[in-house]
Amino acid sequence: MRIYLRAVIASLLLICAPIALADSVTVQLRQLLGDLKSLTARFDQRVTDAEGFEIQAMTGTMTVARPGNIYWRSSPPYEQVLVADGKTLWLYDKDLEQVTVRPFMKDIANSPAMLFIGDTVDLDKQYRVSRADGENGISIYTLIPKDGSAVYVKLMVSFVGKKPVAMELWDSLGQITHIA
Repeated sequence: MRIYLRAVIASLLLICAPIALADSVTVQLRQLLGDLKSLTARFDQRVTDAEGFEIQAMTGTMTVARPGNIYWRSSPPYEQVLVADGKTLWLYDKDLEQVTVRPFMKDIANSPAMLFIGDTVDLDKQYRVSRADGENGISIYTLIPKDGSAVYVKLMVSFVGKKPVAMELWDSLGQITHIA
């Protein structure tokens, strides 16, 4: 009876260990993102196709803050300014000399930007999260959306300590957006 009980307990531990590990990784990421109230950075963004060929490259600056505030300015040749206040999103395209105004939640609610400007309480309900440790103290969190209709099929967010340093986004067409 004791051997049987030990076998059952050992089996349960083996089954539950990956679940507990995944939960702890989600808690770690939620803590990192939750501690990040605002972020200002210069960015380099590249979009590559499924074969790895560069489709687009841009640079710029961004400031994001919880809840829902974004200021994103890209440099020439793709000059745009995106501003959001949690209710409204404004996009100014310099080439078109045009401002587009939209409800904030329509465009941003399902985007990866919500990781940095939204509530992270339901992170585990929205994503399956895993973590890998890279070189030079980089922690790489991979997020797979649980919702099949999500804008991106996979996200990776890299941190050095508590500071986010890169993000990669895979769309359903195989394109990858690299942001550093």
